Amino acid sequence: MSIQITAEDLGPTLAEEGTAAHRQEVERLADAVRGFAPGAAAALSDWAGTEISRLRAWAVARAALLERIADAQAEAQAVAAGRGAFRLIA
Repeated sequence: MSIQITAEDLGPTLAEEGTAAHRQEVERLADAVRGFAPGAAAALSDWAGTEISRLRAWAVARAALLERIADAQAEAQAVAAGRGAFRLIA
């Protein structure tokens, strides 16, 4: 299971079963976002913290990860097209 699949599909499961039931996946997501979302990564891996803090951190980490993926895809498309590109954000 890749980080992208985890970030997209884990939300409903976390809400139903809790973060402790999916500790390994939550820890992997925290490791994946630590470089660009350090606060979210810290909250995700703080098992002494509250469940709501980890769920909120999951949402922040997911958004940051998906943004990084979109930026990487836009950059790859720009390189493939041989020109600069930009991404519109609604």
